[in-house]
Amino acid sequence: MKYIHLRLTVKGKKALKRIGCVRYPAWEFGDQMVNNEEREAPLAALVGLLDFFRQRKIIDHRAEREGIEQHASLLTAAWDQKFPNFPRQYFPYTSFKGQYYRGRRDTYLKDIVVRMLSDYDSTDTTIVNAACVFGRHARYLASRLPRVRIVGMDIQPAWYWAYRLVRGFRFPDNFSFVRDNIFAPKMEEQPVAVVFFGACGSVTDGAIDYAINIGARYLMFRTCCHDNIGGNLSVIKRFNNVNRFFRLKNWSFGRMIRSGKYPDYYFSDKYPRTAYPRSESAKSAITTDEMLEVARYSGDSDICRAIIDLDRYLYLIERGFKVVYQGELFVAEREEHL
Repeated sequence: MKYIHLRLTVKGKKALKRIGCVRYPAWEFGDQMVNNEEREAPLAALVGLLDFFRQRKIIDHRAEREGIEQHASLLTAAWDQKFPNFPRQYFPYTSFKGQYYRGRRDTYLKDIVVRMLSDYDSTDTTIVNAACVFGRHARYLASRLPRVRIVGMDIQPAWYWAYRLVRGFRFPDNFSFVRDNIFAPKMEEQPVAVVFFGACGSVTDGAIDYAINIGARYLMFRTCCHDNIGGNLSVIKRFNNVNRFFRLKNWSFGRMIRSGKYPDYYFSDKYPRTAYPRSESAKSAITTDEMLEVARYSGDSDICRAIIDLDRYLYLIERGFKVVYQGELFVAEREEHL
């Protein structure tokens, strides 16, 4: 068994040894055997970034960049080897400029989707854009993959119909919209891929589980609103505009929940605080309470967002996916397609 050699703090090395990365060649999750070689890099990155978080080396953009470059360099290299030209010039993502330029990363990810799925040329092949909201990303994919059926899925159709009305777009014939709840999906057709571009908080986890359970071969997505995992609606108050924006957003989410009119729109009883961390690998490195503390800091911290995403990375590995990740973007392929 070969192992990846990583630069870690003393605490990080002790944590990896304590939770089994050094001693055991594989972990078993149900009927999946997960080699250390597959999980060591993301787990080491998570442990290293947790060191930064516990020392509160966060929020400062220079310190955050240093932490991510130090502890996630192997993951970055793996991504760059497979998908070059990542739009990193808009780092940090937690700045207003970074938030604004998320559209550049969505375009970059959509081009990856097109490139990876361009060999599929049958209308019997389906790609589901979960949590599609306006449907604009699904429309783009339908125009670039004309021989594949693209389904936009969302719990609220009003945004989709408003977008069509205002923009006056004619959607391609291979596109359709389905109203469905990602936390309790009714779609039974098995897609070749599930994609999404910024599903808030636990909606990301619902979409991940949908893709796993429906048997999709590919899962490609961008995460969003990490502060809202586990029903969380609070952020640590800091005096910057990004932080103020997230506090305002969570205030509006709270009003929406209290109204009782929008069940399962952003939160679900299926993903309470105790559902985090998601992966078995991460549970020996971080507790539920600390994961929710990380979420409360994540509004204006790239390191905190990465910690939550790396837990998802490990969760996918444990369920039989090969994963590459960088800067809130995931591309995962099932090792044995169902």
